[in-house]
Amino acid sequence: MIRLSLFLLFLMSASACTVDEQELGGTWQAVAFFENGKSVNLPLDSVQLKLLTSHVYQYRSIGLYAEAGYWESTVNYLLLTDTTSANKTQRLIKVVYQSSDSLKLKMEQDGKEQVLFFHKKSLPNATN
Repeated sequence: MIRLSLFLLFLMSASACTVDEQELGGTWQAVAFFENGKSVNLPLDSVQLKLLTSHVYQYRSIGLYAEAGYWESTVNYLLLTDTTSANKTQRLIKVVYQSSDSLKLKMEQDGKEQVLFFHKKSLPNATN
């Protein structure tokens, strides 16, 4: 039973992408959004994630929502710490797929699985 549990744990960790911080930096534009496995038709032109090489991030969503703060990476997760409000909030986001120009992130919001697909809009630097 222990062997089976260890094997399943290995499979779960191997199914995700290993974060490459060199490729991760830059401005990412959302191109698709899925909720509970179903495509959701939303205007994604304003949804953008900017990850600076200085480990600062900025996120803009639909409407006026925006947040910013610091980001860290682990083997296959991003930890975003929003510092724009008095109560710093943290989000743990799974990096499902990453390449030099594509990014697939998975998270949970209000009990719903959400997946965002991004395309790299610009390359990183420390200030923009």
